[in-house]
Amino acid sequence: MEFVPVKVKRAVETIIDQIKNHILSGQLKPGDKLLTERELADHLKVSRASVREALSALNMAGILEIRHGDGIYLKKADANLAIEPLTMIILLERDKIKNILEVRKALEVESAGLAAERHRPEHLEKMKAALREMEDDLATGNSGEQADLRFHFFIAESTGNPLLTMLMNTIHSAMNQTLSVTRRLWISGTSGTARRLFEEHRDIYEAISAGDKDKAREIMYQHLHKVETELEKIHKTYFETKNKK
Repeated sequence: MEFVPVKVKRAVETIIDQIKNHILSGQLKPGDKLLTERELADHLKVSRASVREALSALNMAGILEIRHGDGIYLKKADANLAIEPLTMIILLERDKIKNILEVRKALEVESAGLAAERHRPEHLEKMKAALREMEDDLATGNSGEQADLRFHFFIAESTGNPLLTMLMNTIHSAMNQTLSVTRRLWISGTSGTARRLFEEHRDIYEAISAGDKDKAREIMYQHLHKVETELEKIHKTYFETKNKK
C-alpha cells in the first residue's frame, strides 16, 4: 500500500482559491476585513504557516492588504491604477480563462450552427425563456450570468447531439465561474454593456430561429471573441500603467 505525501503547496493553493472564490461571489468586498490568521487556520483545518504563505501571496498580488496590528483587508482599488481585487484575480487567472474560452469557441460556435439546422420548437421556447430572464435581470440590476449559462446550454441541447451536451456539462463549473467574472468585468467597466450582452444573445437566438447556420456561427464567434479582447485590454492597460510608475 502506497501513500502520496501531502504537499504544503496544495494547502496554500486551496486557501488562495477559497479566498478568491469569496471575492468572485461577492461575499468579500473591497475594504472588508478577513478573519485573523489563527481563525483562518482553525476554520480551514490547516497550519498557520500555510495560511501565512497564502495571505502573503495574495498581499504580493495586490489583492489583500495586511495591516500589522490591525488585521487583513481586501484591498480597495489603487487610486492610480484603478485596479479592483476582482480585476486582479482576472489578471492572475488570465491563462485559465483563455483556455476555457478556447474550448467554448470550439464547442459553441459549431453548436450554434447545428442548432440553427436542427432545433425544434421546444428548444426555441427554452432559449426565449432564458432571454426573458436576462432582460428581467437588466431591470433589476442583476448580472444575469445564470440565465446566460442556461441559454448556452439550451443551444447545445438544440443540436440533438448528446455528446455536445455532455461536453458542455463537463465544463459547467469552469463556464459558470468565467461567465460570472467576465460579465461583472464588462458591466462594471463600461456603461450599457449589460444591454449589449443581452442584444448579442438575442441576435444569436434570432439567427438560430431563422435557420441561418452561418450567421449563428459568426455571431457566436464574435460574442466569445469579445471576452478575449476585453481580457487582453485589461491585461495590457494594467501592465502599461504599472510600468509608467
